[in-house]
Amino acid sequence: MAYKNKNEKKTFDSSARLKVIVIVILICLALLLLNNNGLLYLFKAKEEHEDLIEEKIDLETKQALLLNEKKMLENNESYIEKTAREQYNMVKPGEKVYKVITE
Repeated sequence: MAYKNKNEKKTFDSSARLKVIVIVILICLALLLLNNNGLLYLFKAKEEHEDLIEEKIDLETKQALLLNEKKMLENNESYIEKTAREQYNMVKPGEKVYKVITE
């Protein structure tokens, strides 16, 4: 009969098993977090999606305002006159323009 020496180490003692388990868990976490379909990518994509939704809402609001201004310019003579005076400094023939200079 062969007797085992108590000083002989087992092939995988408990500390080695723990190290292997920790390394495997770390590799799994790294793959889960850092790959192209990982959690970090998911959070980044979600944030970008929310930013794009906000931008879309802003653009839709601007579009509505521009469409309203277009209708006003097509149909409202007084609005056309007001816009011409304010934005392009236009005057009717025979009108005098006074500029008030403040100190």
